[in-house]
Amino acid sequence: MSKHIYLALAIHSHQPVGNFPWVFEEAYRVAYEPMIACLERHPEIRMALHYSGPLRDWILENKPEFFKRIRALVERGQVEIMTGGYYEPILPSIPDADKLGQIAKLTQAVRDDLGYEPTGLWLAERVWEPHLAKPPAATKPTTQGASSATSGVERTMMSRSKTIS
Repeated sequence: MSKHIYLALAIHSHQPVGNFPWVFEEAYRVAYEPMIACLERHPEIRMALHYSGPLRDWILENKPEFFKRIRALVERGQVEIMTGGYYEPILPSIPDADKLGQIAKLTQAVRDDLGYEPTGLWLAERVWEPHLAKPPAATKPTTQGASSATSGVERTMMSRSKTIS
């Protein structure tokens, strides 16, 4: 009898605000583009991807065809895109309205760029607090229309293969 092993694989890609253009370009050349090329060659590999807001902004300006390739992977069911805080904040360190605003901003970007509704969230630096699982009902809607009831996040990837639902 053969045993099956299931591996949840999620790749996080980020460059901070203000990083040097050559760093973005080098990371794209040696990491981001080769990863997508590998996935295109191996449709049997399924995984989750996360791109931070600053990296997304650079990609849109410098490599717009890249998101077309990712969108094709999403459409064939090979890739799930995770949301998160747009600027990679440590979520417990910022006010609730800002948490939701950051998540709403990246979630909307994923919708706009990839036609995908993310349901998973990447935690910057894996900093967790129980409050993140369900913000208080008293949280007011942000300008983007997200609220504690409508943040849209169903699960969060954690280290050591744990999923918080």
